[in-house]
Amino acid sequence: MKNTVMSMTPISTFSLPLSSIARSNKANRECNIINTFGIATLSILILAGVAGASPFAYITNLESNNVSVIDTATDTVKATVNVGTEPFGVAVSSDGTRVYVTNCMGNSVSVIDATKNKLIGTVRVGSYPEGVAVNPDGTKVYVANAASNTISVIDTATNTVTATIPVESCPEGVAVAPDGRKVYVVNCGEDPDYQGSISVIDTATNTITATVNVEKNPDGIAVSPNGTKVYVVNSNIYPYYNGTVSVIDTATNTVTATVKVGNLPHGIAVSPNGTRAYVATTTPTIYSGKNIHSGKYNIDATLHTGAVDVVDTTKYEVIDRVSVGNYPYGIAVTPDGNEVYVVNYESNTTSVIDTATNKVNTTVPVGGSPTAVGIGPATKLSSTTESNSTSFLNPVWVLISILGTVAFVRKMK
Repeated sequence: MKNTVMSMTPISTFSLPLSSIARSNKANRECNIINTFGIATLSILILAGVAGASPFAYITNLESNNVSVIDTATDTVKATVNVGTEPFGVAVSSDGTRVYVTNCMGNSVSVIDATKNKLIGTVRVGSYPEGVAVNPDGTKVYVANAASNTISVIDTATNTVTATIPVESCPEGVAVAPDGRKVYVVNCGEDPDYQGSISVIDTATNTITATVNVEKNPDGIAVSPNGTKVYVVNSNIYPYYNGTVSVIDTATNTVTATVKVGNLPHGIAVSPNGTRAYVATTTPTIYSGKNIHSGKYNIDATLHTGAVDVVDTTKYEVIDRVSVGNYPYGIAVTPDGNEVYVVNYESNTTSVIDTATNKVNTTVPVGGSPTAVGIGPATKLSSTTESNSTSFLNPVWVLISILGTVAFVRKMK
């Protein structure tokens, strides 16, 4: 075996002066400190971003001609947006960037940029528009024109009406199926019998594929999250004043159940898991004298005690009743299902209900005669609204982060 001679290099050749090692250790400590501080700062920013991801509720105020924007994290009005004459219905796009408001006396739809809370467009539609809904992908808006007996279809890319669909008498409410293939329209009926019906529209062809009879004077409508049921509230004003909810099976387009609720129901909303429906109802004050329609007692149209009926959608029965303001109208559930927002027309307020306790947590003053509420998804805060992350980034959280960083720095020293 051949011997191999290896050259030996003194270790001193590769050794570093002690001053260099000290500088290196110091640099490492400083780097660790910087990294730690950066992580702490990033954590604060991440937490602030999470805190700012609360959805917003949009309230149409009929007499004020504006929309109140409520931050659902703090239940305070963060902005007010002026729209058209007598705003009635409201719908929010699935991405939360657009809000569509019907102006019933302006025969138009106001388009709001939700990231800036700014009016960016106005679309002319039919006569006396009330209900409005956006399809799941945000490409179409459907508007119920009560006096024209039509549905206007708006292309959101151009903010123009691309189709007008004739329906039955006095369409008021409208809802889109979760898959976007069907639109359901509430036709409230006309004198003398006010027989109500639901028009089912195929969105691919903009044609009516079915008509389902419900009870008298229907108003609000909601589709279950899985698209198998449609819930319609019937006020039955003439001649009974008995409120009900018709449950429609979307596979057969037939009414499969009827739930008795409070008097004069208007809005209805379904929880994200589909197990609860919330109905805004009103008990009018009765006074003596015969009603020309019913032959029974008249009611005082200036005083309406409000409540929200909680319906178990598996048993089709009312399991609770929550007192709210006077004459509740529109209603919506937050995306997490934890709260219900209902607007009180005569009280000029919005009641916020905790769904775990079925109690009103808070009452938010809004504009004059609120009629509808739409709630967007959980998104980052608007650039033009006050950031609610400041409530999270309070001095306590900042102090904790600083103290943690200082403690680490001392340990490294």
